[in-house]
Amino acid sequence: MYAPVTSLVPAEGLRLEVEAAPAGEDKPRRLAVVIRRAAIVSVAALHRFISGQRDEEEYAYHALQCLDIVLKHRMAMADRSLPVARGVFFRGPGTRSLGGGAEVWLGYQQSLRPCQTGLALNVDMAATAVLEEKPLLELVADKVGHVAGPLPDAARRRLNRDLRGVKVVTSHTGITKAIRHLSRGSPFQETFEREGRQVSVADYLEAQYGVRLTNRDMPCVAVGNGTVLLPMELCRVAPRQRLIRLDETQTSEIIKIAAQRPGDRLAAIDHAVNRQAAFPDDPTARAFGLSISSRTVEVGARVLPNPMLAYGSPGRYDPKGGGSWNLRDVRFLNGSSLPSWAVVCFANQRFAAEDLEAARGQHGPTFMAEFVDMLNKCGVATPREFPPVVYPDRNATVYSAVAEAKAKAQAAFGAPASLVLVVLPDTGAALYREVKQASDSMLGLPTQCIVSRKAGIGCPARGRPQYCANVAMKVNAKLGGCNTRLGDVERLPVLGARRPFMILGADVTHPRPGEGGPSIAAVVGSMDATATRYAARVTMQRGGQEIVAELKAMVKSLLLEFYGATRGMRPESLLFYRDGVSESQFQEVYYKEYSALLEACAEMGDAGAEYRPPITFVIVQKRHHTRFFPKSTDQSNRDRSGNVLPGTVVDNDIAHPHDFSFYLNSHSGIQGTSKPAHYSVLVDENKFGADGMQLLTYHLCYLFCRCTRSISVCPPAQYAHLAAFRGRLMLRGEGGSDTASSASGGGGTVEFMSINPRLQKAMFYV
Repeated sequence: MYAPVTSLVPAEGLRLEVEAAPAGEDKPRRLAVVIRRAAIVSVAALHRFISGQRDEEEYAYHALQCLDIVLKHRMAMADRSLPVARGVFFRGPGTRSLGGGAEVWLGYQQSLRPCQTGLALNVDMAATAVLEEKPLLELVADKVGHVAGPLPDAARRRLNRDLRGVKVVTSHTGITKAIRHLSRGSPFQETFEREGRQVSVADYLEAQYGVRLTNRDMPCVAVGNGTVLLPMELCRVAPRQRLIRLDETQTSEIIKIAAQRPGDRLAAIDHAVNRQAAFPDDPTARAFGLSISSRTVEVGARVLPNPMLAYGSPGRYDPKGGGSWNLRDVRFLNGSSLPSWAVVCFANQRFAAEDLEAARGQHGPTFMAEFVDMLNKCGVATPREFPPVVYPDRNATVYSAVAEAKAKAQAAFGAPASLVLVVLPDTGAALYREVKQASDSMLGLPTQCIVSRKAGIGCPARGRPQYCANVAMKVNAKLGGCNTRLGDVERLPVLGARRPFMILGADVTHPRPGEGGPSIAAVVGSMDATATRYAARVTMQRGGQEIVAELKAMVKSLLLEFYGATRGMRPESLLFYRDGVSESQFQEVYYKEYSALLEACAEMGDAGAEYRPPITFVIVQKRHHTRFFPKSTDQSNRDRSGNVLPGTVVDNDIAHPHDFSFYLNSHSGIQGTSKPAHYSVLVDENKFGADGMQLLTYHLCYLFCRCTRSISVCPPAQYAHLAAFRGRLMLRGEGGSDTASSASGGGGTVEFMSINPRLQKAMFYV
């Protein structure tokens, strides 16, 4: 706890006596509470830090943390609120069901931030999923449906996973306990010893509490340390429990609810500041000497010019200022070749066969005809014949299906398969994981997955040309082609220097909270003069570790790959984009990862000749709550969705008081309010400067190979993110293969199926 003045807590401390009734107990207890002064936090250190004294940083952030807690205190203690980290959420008019026993609560996120203009309170609208307060049996029905008779094994496994940690309130005692697991039997079957004889849970409850149970099929829930069994029919889901693990449908629904147009979001933020939290009138804040303005802050911004792009045809292409374009009458800059390929179809053969094997169907051109036509129009060379199609038997493994497709491609075209197109029946993660494990690890063969419904396979086709164009871009990248490059690079750092360079991206993905298991680190590095082709290295490391443990080895491997791809050249400058690091980890990442880059370069030097290229080290942050809104009077600096224009950059006022940092909104708004990326330049040995760094980063955002849009973060960081998540698909439980390495964590041994060496140069992860 914090107090505004030292006189409230004497140096010798305070001793108080209070009465409190613990949950489930009728009589209150009398407790002695001792409060001792732990430290005096200097707010003056925060003022000095903002004014320019960097040596006060540690004390400044301690003061900042204290003031953050002070501002959150009043709403966090309110009965109607749910405090989560920096956020506070409420059940109210905006609450809607997400299905599966969950509902969405709206609220806000807050944080105090030191800025060039002083101290700023960052507030943003937020949403979180909460378990519905209802009888436990109703939650069970939401999860597995209404079950007649004993619980099936599959339903039991899902409930053991989904109910673990859920708190329930008992109707007969009012005690709140957390579920550990399900029992094997019902309350009428589960027994324990009492007074020298075995008594069932049902008989005990009737004798002790006069409760007669009626459900003879559902198991009990083991709570606490697992020794206490409670019948489900006597349990109710406790209120205000945040749900962290969401299924695909719930995730999609909460994104839709949280995606507010800029005007609506700004109104919600204003409501949170002035009505919900009422920061300007907060008595706790006033007691600590804080005064909060009721208005948003206006900042100066610039809109950077969009780049010119170069395609195979046309050679010069202007995407305009909207941040998006299309592939109509466009050929890739370097089209790849697809001399041998095949299809694996996991969708229903009865409906899919015509779209995959014939040129025309009942409703016109088939999917395969349109897809092959799109590949050829974009510059990807394919054989005249359609690829052979494999329809796996129900009992066939995914690996055997992909391997059979590989063999059929060899037989049909007389050349090794370059790619297998995989038709999935839906977006389910389990089948996709098996496909990628088979292709990326076991076979070393690129696969391109498509969803039958989205592709119009076996169902009416909607927007198929655009879908085929998007898939063609991925296929070309996986086969080593180049979709486009920047046209005018003379004014850009690195690209315009006409000397060899490498742009790197790095990210670490962690297991979800409560799951355990390892983390996956990925590093990508550009392999050409256009910064469009990126090789990747993916490794497994200790769960929760943010530092890339094997960074030196991964970067050295990429430098060797570059050396081979460029016939003996080494990069004369390095630009490193590091994704996913919080501000509290900046210093550790700088000390360890920047040093790893230096060591990797040192090991690439010749005998007696040091190799030490200049390095620019940039941290990319997406998980923040800073939003920009065009002024209501300014119609020229907004896009059609009402968001700020692509290329909007802010590097003053709300930027860090000392560090080289900036916010860049590099994309056009599609859904809701655009989120700018925050870039912090920790090292700039290449001397790009603010203008060069911002322009280069923005123009790189037009080179993402999966779409004809400028994206929200620069491609090296995004590619590393994709590679890390592909690496997570390579994890599996006990069993494994010859290519797997093991780690212990969470529920036992986890195996990492390493990426096949044949794909070391390929962009398999896109």
